Amino acid sequence: MQAPNVIGYVHCSEAGDVLAQEGNEVDILANVLVYFQQVAGLIGESFGLEDFQEAQIQGKSLTVICLPHRGGAVGVILNSRSRLNETVALVRQALTQM
Repeated sequence: MQAPNVIGYVHCSEAGDVLAQEGNEVDILANVLVYFQQVAGLIGESFGLEDFQEAQIQGKSLTVICLPHRGGAVGVILNSRSRLNETVALVRQALTQM
C-alpha cells in the first residue's frame, strides 16, 4: 500500500481481527472498520442498494476510504493532498493481488 499520500491502512477479517496494518492512525481505524462495514451494509439495505462497495469519509486534513475484501474490510487513511479517485483505483488493484 505504498501509494502517494497514504498515511496508513488496515485490513480486518469479518470477525474484526486485524490481518495487516501499517502506518499512522490505523489503531483507531481498526477499532471501527468492521462495525462501519456492518452499519454501511444496513444503510445500503434500507435504501434498497446491493452489497456495500465503498465508503469515503472526508475531513479537513484526512480522508478514509473503506472497501470490503473477502468478507472483511480494508481501510486506507489518506492525507488532504491525495487524489482520491486515483488512490481508490490503486487500492482496488492491490486488493486483487492479495
